[in-house]
Amino acid sequence: MPSPVSASVTLRHGRPTLLINQVAHTPLIYALSDCPGARWSWEEVPARNIGLFAAQGVRLFQLDVWFEQMLTANSPLDISLARQQIAGVLAQCPEAVVMLRLHVNAPAWWCARHPEECVGYADVSAHEAPEWGLRRPLGSDGDQPVRASFASRLWHDWASAHLRDFCTQLAATPEGNALFCLQIANGLYGEWHQFGFLHHDPDTGDAATRSFRTWLRARYETDAGLARAWHQPTARLEAVRPPDSPARERADCGPLRDPQKQQAVIDYFTWLHTTMADALLTLAATVKQSWPRPIVTAAFQGYFYGQFGRNAAGSHLAMDKVLASPHLDCFCSPQSYTEKVRAMGGSGHARGILGSVRRAGKLWLDENDHGTFLVGCPWDKKFETTPADDIACLRRNTLQAVLRGGGQWWYDFGMVAGTPAFASHGNVGWWDDPRLSQEIAAIHRVAQARHAYPFTRPADTLVIHDPWSFCHTVAQRWSLEGFKFGAQPPVGPNPFSARGMDGLLEGLYRSGLVFDEALIGELATMDLSPFRLIIFGTTPILTEAQRQLITTQLATGGRHLALTGYAGWGDGQNIGAALATALSGIPTTGRDSNVPTSHLQLNGATEEQILEAPKHVPAYTAPAEHVIGRWSDGSVSAARRETAAATWWTFALAPTEPTFLRALGRCAGCHVINDHDDATLLGDGLLMVHTLHGGARQLHLPDGPTIAVNLPPRSTTVFDAATGAPLLATD
Repeated sequence: MPSPVSASVTLRHGRPTLLINQVAHTPLIYALSDCPGARWSWEEVPARNIGLFAAQGVRLFQLDVWFEQMLTANSPLDISLARQQIAGVLAQCPEAVVMLRLHVNAPAWWCARHPEECVGYADVSAHEAPEWGLRRPLGSDGDQPVRASFASRLWHDWASAHLRDFCTQLAATPEGNALFCLQIANGLYGEWHQFGFLHHDPDTGDAATRSFRTWLRARYETDAGLARAWHQPTARLEAVRPPDSPARERADCGPLRDPQKQQAVIDYFTWLHTTMADALLTLAATVKQSWPRPIVTAAFQGYFYGQFGRNAAGSHLAMDKVLASPHLDCFCSPQSYTEKVRAMGGSGHARGILGSVRRAGKLWLDENDHGTFLVGCPWDKKFETTPADDIACLRRNTLQAVLRGGGQWWYDFGMVAGTPAFASHGNVGWWDDPRLSQEIAAIHRVAQARHAYPFTRPADTLVIHDPWSFCHTVAQRWSLEGFKFGAQPPVGPNPFSARGMDGLLEGLYRSGLVFDEALIGELATMDLSPFRLIIFGTTPILTEAQRQLITTQLATGGRHLALTGYAGWGDGQNIGAALATALSGIPTTGRDSNVPTSHLQLNGATEEQILEAPKHVPAYTAPAEHVIGRWSDGSVSAARRETAAATWWTFALAPTEPTFLRALGRCAGCHVINDHDDATLLGDGLLMVHTLHGGARQLHLPDGPTIAVNLPPRSTTVFDAATGAPLLATD
């Protein structure tokens, strides 16, 4: 058995670095899924795949285990299963170190004993289908399940006590010596989302109601204080209830809530996300305190992109709070499920604001659950691919987070999805093919070699977001009818955020610009000097202090600032076009429109933007020579204003076409690497180009050579950004 492992995440050479016994390790991990038939490390098919990845140089492995699998209503915690999981990995790779994903959910028997501590839904009653057979404990999380609330103090005390016990017991065992990370899991699919949030409106239960009232009392102190803040003379702390579904889906100005009318709903979502973050961080602190040597803590956290338009209901809005905590080291999520992102030619990008995570010294880990030709995709029966396409996507998906300063794990659903070769091979893992194994080994070598060099990402475009703004914007529940996992929501009342988030990001990855992202709260401390273009993607609420910062420190030195959607329409107390006008200096109004189309044109680049009948859209007044776009009725949908200090741009809808974004970047003096719409990513001393159509390219590196290359169709090529030499290429 191994000697006890010491593990940490340290900011080294500009890169959040995973150190295991003080040696830097590239965080490329192989993970078993939670599914029966593929979850236990000692069984035949999982053991083969653990050994397969070990043979390619991988030494980091991840496994699931649940409290409910280790205790009953009448017995103490028995960690034998956790020990057996780790032992199964060590049997295949004695040098391995392990991340356990520990699900701290309360078991069904606990919820049955304490119904008042469980999640309530504003639109439906909680319901759990009868159990039968082998099951995934999280299989019904997306319905309307009976689950302990994040707000329950009773659950929190129960989970904390068992977590301390788990750490104390496991750390004293030989298998515990190999544990480098504990990933704390709860919420929908273990990802710290509210249960059932896509189709329903959690949490309205008794525990949530008590907690919300306590939070409001700390915030407003008295009934009079609450009544003033909510503009409701009859409001009383002890009578407060979580908002119903109609209140959550009502907007006052475009997609925005008016604090004069809906401060109660804004407060509710602020409480909801603060409470979830507090629960997670307290458990992470428990791990740090209970494990007798340095250990890495992780959680699914920081989700922003690809949230199906349901950020307020189930995302992670308290990102600033969690990033500031010393108790959580790794932020994790699956890569975006949107169809364009995962398709050939897409960027395969993460769902978090990775620049902010990296600057905070935290390690980002993607979950790579992209299907392969061996098995297909269990949730998409139409999924088709080839070995060559798999290599291109494997290279793109694995290195996407690495080039942004993070890592990933391969999450193997293949073993339970069936295989065309079942007659000869039975069940196989997603990557159990010699061609894919060879690629994994090559990727691992390239990524591990980067630790010898400082992390660099010469970005001159910056995108600003504010996750908390979703407390102020509406979203509709998804209908179960016709729902397809990975699809994007109908337009509903708020098409603007999706364009300023997912659409903008997808376009930027294919624009050839080098960009980074930041939270609005980082601007006061960031070095802004490298950035020529700053795009405000999802920032409808800007405080007076933030407005002063923007006008005095961002709008200087000839920089270009682009406001998209309803950026700056609110200040936390009021909403309206006058606030946006005061910020940009471009006269702004809002108007009702049935089926608006915006036509953008800039230096020969064009973009047509079609909306499906929102009730309200921004419009501007500007001289003809400063008009960049018009609505279909001729009113202005985009404009610019030039001053001696800066150039301001306003877009009713965020531009998303790569060609248009390139033109905008060039106006600001930004560097363009690639004039074609390939997914192009520069970071960590590497240049990666993923292309659908291929062809001749001139790739212009900001601090390096121009690379003349003929890219094969449907390929991913990785170059050394200093020399231009190809490191991973397709023959």
